[in-house]
Parts: sequence; structure tokens; C-alpha cells
Amino acid sequence: MSRFALVVTLKLKPGSTEKFIPLIMENQASSLANEEGCRNFIVMKNQEQEDTFHFYEEYDNLDAFKLHQNSDHFKTYFDAAKDLMVERIWHRCEVVE
Repeated sequence: MSRFALVVTLKLKPGSTEKFIPLIMENQASSLANEEGCRNFIVMKNQEQEDTFHFYEEYDNLDAFKLHQNSDHFKTYFDAAKDLMVERIWHRCEVVE
């Protein structure tokens, strides 16, 4: 089974960046520390578009990603961050090796 990756672009409501950063960084840290199937989780802040972020997440497989979505730390993150979001664009990818 191929590794699964997710590339996300997330646009926030204007002025939400300072509230958002601690939420996503806690989700990132918990994912990497507690999810055996999470191989990589990179958070990037767009330098050209204010209040816009990109994530690169890599998992052993799709099942590992589904476990991530059902984890307590993800649910806590999403419940706290969802009202800050304007748009989420997901690209589901297969890692080519």
C-alpha cells in the first residue's frame, strides 16, 4: 500500500493568524508524537497571502490518516479552529517512490 499525503491550503478570517498558530502547532506536535502512522506534518505560513497557511501531511496509508481525523487532538484542534477558517482546499496524494 502506498503512503498517503495531504496538501492543504487554509484561508483564515482576516486577523485570525495569532489565534490559529498555537492551535495548529499543538495539532502538529500531537500528531507527530502520538500517531504511529504520521510520518511528517509541516505547517507553512504563506508570505504572499495574509492569513493563509499550507500543510503537508504524510501518513503510512489512508487508514493512518483516518485515525488522525478521529484522534482526540485533531477533534480538539478542529473544534477550536473551524470558526477561524474561510476556506479549506485539500489535495489527496499518493507518495511516488
